[in-house]
Amino acid sequence: MSEPGQGRARGRGGRGRKPDSSASAPSAAPQSAPTSAPVGRGRSRGAAAQAQKPAAEPPSQPGPGVSSGSEAHIGGRGVSRGGGRERPEAPTAQMAAMSLAGGDHRRRFPWERYIDQQWKPETLSKAGKTGRPRTLISNYVEVSLPQTTKIYQYHVSFKPVVESIKIKCALVFSLSDLIGPVRHFDGNILFITRLLPKDPTICTTQRTYDNATIEITFKFTCEAPHTSPQFLQISNGLLKKVQAALDMKLIKDHYFNLKLSVQIPRHKLEVMPGFTTAIGKFDGGTLMTLDIVHKILRIDTFLDVMYTLYDSLPNKNQFQELCLKKYVGTIVLTRHNNKTYRVDDIDWEKRPHDTFDKNGEQMSFKEYYGSHWNLAIRDPDQPLLITRPTERDVRGGKTQNLYLVPELCTITGLSEEARADFGIMKDLAVHTRIGPEKRVETLEKFLGQINSSDKAQAVLNPWNMSIGKKVLQIPSRELDAEKLEVLGRRGEPQQISYEIRDADWSRSMRNINLLSAVSVDSWLIIFPERCQQQASELSDGLIQVGKGMGMRFNQPRTCPLAMDRNEAYLQAIRQRLTADTQIVVLVVSNNKKDRYDAIKKSCCIDNPVPSQVVVSKTLMKKQGLLSVATKIAIQMNCKMGGEVWGGQIPMSGLMVIGLDSYHDSLHKNQSVGAMVASLNKQCSRYYSKTEMHDSKVETMGNLSVLLSGALKKYYEVNGANPQKIIVYRDGVGDGQLRAVFKSEKEQLDQALRQAGGPDFKPGIAFIVVKKRIGTRLFMPGHQGIGNPQPGTIVDDVVTKSEWYDFFLVSQSVRQGTVTPTSYNVVFDTSGLQPDHIQRLTYKLTHLYFNWQGTIRVPAPCQYAHKLAFLQGQSLHREPSGYLADKLFFL
Repeated sequence: MSEPGQGRARGRGGRGRKPDSSASAPSAAPQSAPTSAPVGRGRSRGAAAQAQKPAAEPPSQPGPGVSSGSEAHIGGRGVSRGGGRERPEAPTAQMAAMSLAGGDHRRRFPWERYIDQQWKPETLSKAGKTGRPRTLISNYVEVSLPQTTKIYQYHVSFKPVVESIKIKCALVFSLSDLIGPVRHFDGNILFITRLLPKDPTICTTQRTYDNATIEITFKFTCEAPHTSPQFLQISNGLLKKVQAALDMKLIKDHYFNLKLSVQIPRHKLEVMPGFTTAIGKFDGGTLMTLDIVHKILRIDTFLDVMYTLYDSLPNKNQFQELCLKKYVGTIVLTRHNNKTYRVDDIDWEKRPHDTFDKNGEQMSFKEYYGSHWNLAIRDPDQPLLITRPTERDVRGGKTQNLYLVPELCTITGLSEEARADFGIMKDLAVHTRIGPEKRVETLEKFLGQINSSDKAQAVLNPWNMSIGKKVLQIPSRELDAEKLEVLGRRGEPQQISYEIRDADWSRSMRNINLLSAVSVDSWLIIFPERCQQQASELSDGLIQVGKGMGMRFNQPRTCPLAMDRNEAYLQAIRQRLTADTQIVVLVVSNNKKDRYDAIKKSCCIDNPVPSQVVVSKTLMKKQGLLSVATKIAIQMNCKMGGEVWGGQIPMSGLMVIGLDSYHDSLHKNQSVGAMVASLNKQCSRYYSKTEMHDSKVETMGNLSVLLSGALKKYYEVNGANPQKIIVYRDGVGDGQLRAVFKSEKEQLDQALRQAGGPDFKPGIAFIVVKKRIGTRLFMPGHQGIGNPQPGTIVDDVVTKSEWYDFFLVSQSVRQGTVTPTSYNVVFDTSGLQPDHIQRLTYKLTHLYFNWQGTIRVPAPCQYAHKLAFLQGQSLHREPSGYLADKLFFL
């Protein structure tokens, strides 16, 4: 077993790759120096193009223990992962002549496979022109990197194997006479500015704490020019060193300032502030993204939490079962080394006095923490927490469980109960919800610390790297408020608008008929007998507000329940449901998940009918009852196939599709893929369908079936196939972008062939939507710095040069800082100009009927998320096709 505290830290890249045997062992027979540069080899099967060997600097005198080896080879298994096995020289000319594709497709450099794919044609301009120009402030900072410094990359291996990165760094840096003072080492890859005299270069050095002799092998990988991804890798590594030099501590992926932690004793919580940083290439050059992050921790330990749970239970026999249910899956922090782990199980038999194997000797957990960390374990009877190896750990050869002592662990994050507690979230928001002006002030204060700290500059100066002192100003454009279509009192079409700063048209909807109101002639309301008054007031309120929206509600059929149990609701649905029932309304006494799940399974699968669940608590306040009834009536109208309002979209023959995925909470190895497609010009009617796929990938495997159903339904409604299809795909990370697009684009093409034959080729745009991004935008004004107004577009400077992308602020945020949404057009044959795609995207953020205002993403994306969430959390099976043309999941 690995030693406690030195084990796998979640989110920290695991333990790394096994050292290459050829790299760690000295060569049996040193090769003679070649007369010309050998052919470089990357991770691809084809040989790399020949490159001239870099001229070596005057070699320094080898340090003690340096042995000779073969000359350097240019290339390797992959730049970011170090060198690999040496291969015999291949007949490259003959191999090139056998190329089936024709032409020279070999990579010039081995790192080219790690460069982002070019998603935007070089001739395409992604900048729009519509809107009022406006200068904004962003959370990007200019970074200056060296343009002439030569950097050489080496893969470093140790014999015997060394696991601790700190010890690895100490061993390598003890050879400063050999590698030079300018170096960057991450535990496997070494970047230096001088070429070592031999390849591989083999050294020996002494480990300080046990005087063991360690053999270190440096194997040359390649030379990195300033245009290569290595420069970004080095600069991001230097940023971590800068934050460490400012006395910040690394916890998982970010650095935090422990001295500025704020405790909230009332809730036993601690808020720890920190920063997230990332340097990348953008349209505006090399920029650093800088933002504030917070880590939420419990003040008490995991053991304290277990004792609290035990003391609160009247039946102590339930303790172990409830403890497993409540705390397995949580992430804990061990404060002595600032590492995070996932709790996968609890071993109720193990104790701190039990032993484990430590370098061939048996040592107890209590002895280990006392001798290595000077920590005393006070409770000898506590069980131990188990964290199992991840798939990455198993690939790296780490197959044993790690054991953690609860007394030394702190739970991170918030439980579902805490998130549902308004008081806790309100108190946390005081420290975590930072306004635009305060955020900019904090970011520039941090930049000032970097530029004024001698320790931080000592990290940057040897690499000729500098970081700006101010956040960047960028151009943007502001779109006008949109107009929405509803019906007037006399049934004629009417347009409504709103104040752009508020992005809310709830007042304009008063005394306005819905675009397509459904008359509710036959509906059923089910409720417990003790909630009869609330149910009666709800039905009266729906009848009253329905008149003002054009919805006619008849008196419902009532079904009081003698017992407030799940089975009573299900039995009432089965027995009282008739063929002409349009919708079932259920008033429940609490919001327990098992009851909600049971009702939705019955109404969406077993007895397909639109359903509306209302918690009786929301009907208690008499003053707001009509407001609640209005929102419920709008939802009911959507669930029965009606329309609330429509958008002004000038294009005819348009279909908009939203795709999203959600991990199934019951079937851990499966995810739900949901598709929602528009059926009319106003994008107010939709068709929906779901599928299940492997949770390890985001790719939807049965998308062609879903799209075929949507195209068939579109033809039934409109009498023709769509001329343009715009796909908004949510839930895709940058690492999966290429695989998801390739698979789902092929399935889209297959569905088009099935729907209209080989000649049916509508214009298509495939747009990836991302909400979890680090970009922040601020608007300077006379009264200080605030949030940009809804309709703000940014498509330059902070966008990526290889992407056809833009940022859109579509919401109005009064508290905290607004986060824009990123849109990346990865495929486009629609013929639409950038202005058209940007404006269409903004229009679609107005069409989510659960909210009388704009939302962060286009409405089809949000609908797809709601559907995937419902199935993944409650149904765990595909809903009935009877409901496919209704928004039953709202």
